[in-house]
Amino acid sequence: MNLEFFKDKILSDSFKSENRMNKKDFTRDRKLPFSKVLLIVVRKSVKSIQNILNETQKHLSVLLDEDLETISKSAYSQARDKLNYTAFEELANDVSDIIYRDYDYKTYKGFRLLAIDGSMVTLPFNEDIQKEFNTINVVNQYKDKSKTIVQARVSVLYDVLNNISVDSVITDSKIGEISIAKDNNFKKLQKNDLVIMDRGYPSYELFTTITSKYDSDFLIRMKKSWYKDIQFLFDRNSSVKDTIVTLKPTTKKLNNKIIEQNLPLEIEVRFVQVILDDGEVEVLGTSVLDSKVLKTDDFKELYFKRWGIESFYEIIKNRLSLENFTGLSALAIKQDFYATIFISNLETLVTLGTNKKLSSKIDNKFKQKVNKSISFNIVKNYCFELFYSNKDIEIIFEEMSKLFLTNTISIRPNRKYERPSNKEAKNTKGIKSANHQKRKKKSVF
Repeated sequence: MNLEFFKDKILSDSFKSENRMNKKDFTRDRKLPFSKVLLIVVRKSVKSIQNILNETQKHLSVLLDEDLETISKSAYSQARDKLNYTAFEELANDVSDIIYRDYDYKTYKGFRLLAIDGSMVTLPFNEDIQKEFNTINVVNQYKDKSKTIVQARVSVLYDVLNNISVDSVITDSKIGEISIAKDNNFKKLQKNDLVIMDRGYPSYELFTTITSKYDSDFLIRMKKSWYKDIQFLFDRNSSVKDTIVTLKPTTKKLNNKIIEQNLPLEIEVRFVQVILDDGEVEVLGTSVLDSKVLKTDDFKELYFKRWGIESFYEIIKNRLSLENFTGLSALAIKQDFYATIFISNLETLVTLGTNKKLSSKIDNKFKQKVNKSISFNIVKNYCFELFYSNKDIEIIFEEMSKLFLTNTISIRPNRKYERPSNKEAKNTKGIKSANHQKRKKKSVF
């Protein structure tokens, strides 16, 4: 287990120097040193800030065997302003690097399966946050009232087989998903990556960026209107189910843009018809042209692997309460976001061994896995023991591993979740009922 690496890093002077806002910040070891502030942010909770601070001091008094004074909300806010969000971003990246370097991670026919998707998150309304992330106008269901809210756009490149955020971005809500993916997320791509994308991403520029610039591959669900030469595949009675088409830039402006980036002026894309269980026809496009590498029958299963990123957003928004931001500045928003990504990746790392043991058991009807509602709570509760105290990390990790096994859940194969029809979706009472909210908003800490 590589937890000692994170402890050494969080407590190191070099990490502090690289991730503070100014050179003079955190120069004195007072009530709120760099590492302590960082871990309080990581342990983000739905409780009030003052309650969190009081509980932290009480917890550390026992853990460190010291009589610690109380910390005010104001003092914590001032200390937090000195901490750069890049600390959490770096730690999250460290986790993914360690998993890919030191562990046997899962692949699909040799591909690392990376789903990409964006999501909007609602932020507190103030001038600093508004300036950084921008606003949108929303209208109620009757379209007779509107208001302005502050939102950010989040984009995540997510390993759906290994539950790892490979790259995550929170940025201006006005920037489109394709631009964020191309300019940020895809910089983490490498050979033998297969990027799975939904209908919002079809773009000649994006296709050639993935294949030519990063030597990776893609799989994407197509819009019927995007390319007329493949519309016949949306007919379930079509005799052709799998075909290869050569794409070229469709406008002079795009042609010039492709030339400027030194990308190819044509690309071969394979289009495959997939019929879903409900009879609906989908067409998937891919850069994997060899039918021996990916058979026609593989595509239905492969595309549904994308569901992993939907589950990831459900976890960070509802289990980890991402939108319950704990500060009123653009810096605090970024701290909370990247701290959430770090704790998500860290949970994956510390439960790897337990999940491997559970999956190898054959005495249950269904394979078991660690319950994330339990494991996230455990990881947050043990942050100070792991990364701030002098306790033996191996002993702490053994305690945590035993707790992971207290409430495991079954992996039910081929489980499906019915989407509501358009008529049902418009029924506000059905979608936003009290029971629905209780089920979705199940915070872990």
